[in-house]
Amino acid sequence: MNIENVQAICFSPTGTSKKVVQAIAEGCNGGAVVETDVTLPGAPSCGSLGANDLAVIGVPVYAGRVAPLAAERIQGLSGNDTPAVIVVLYGNREFEDALIELRDIVVAKGFSVVGAAAFIGEHSFSTSELPIAAGRPDADDTAKAREFGRAVMEKIAAQPAGAATVVDVPGNVPYKDGVGNFPFVPIVDDTACVKCGTCVENCPTGSVVLDDAVAITVETCILCAACVKGCPEDALSLKTTPIQEKRVAMSENLKARKEPQIFM
Repeated sequence: MNIENVQAICFSPTGTSKKVVQAIAEGCNGGAVVETDVTLPGAPSCGSLGANDLAVIGVPVYAGRVAPLAAERIQGLSGNDTPAVIVVLYGNREFEDALIELRDIVVAKGFSVVGAAAFIGEHSFSTSELPIAAGRPDADDTAKAREFGRAVMEKIAAQPAGAATVVDVPGNVPYKDGVGNFPFVPIVDDTACVKCGTCVENCPTGSVVLDDAVAITVETCILCAACVKGCPEDALSLKTTPIQEKRVAMSENLKARKEPQIFM
């Protein structure tokens, strides 16, 4: 099988999924790499891919499932016996049913999954005072992602044309229940906010608006923390009591470093 193009596709509000997808695509080195980031509203469709393309698809895990908005945004994918590498990023707890859910989504769209992985990304609730997988994916993670990409290309090169592949991955079907939107949003410190609009630009749901001050719509906010982590003035935070309690527990209980898991 000859790969002519690698399509790197990600939903990545805080950049962790994108970083791993890019590293895997670099390791594949099977031709030109085309990046499609479907994070923001109005992002381009993933489009149609053929048998000589390779899709590298990465999404974050929300409560053991594919992030709902990520699942929605990659519905524009269309394959024609196209080989695919799938990867989920989770915050050092568990990825549970997310990887098998992502596999089912892309297989239903006409892809043949030749490799799958679960990598660790800094949790959206992580702070400098209460870190949760802080700095992940790090240099060691991205090195493993590039090596994974190289292994995928070796597998594809040895695979007969037209051979169907469905990689076994952990998880349960039916999937576990997901989580809905929370009844709170990031807090804005009006004394620190300089109204630069970075939070508006970074919001994947269009929930953040800036008029006289920054306002966030609770009904559509997914608590991805893109606005919090991207604010150059540290004017936004997730300090609501339920989140702070969860952050304290996770920071204490998830200190042990977990390593990426690869499935070929």
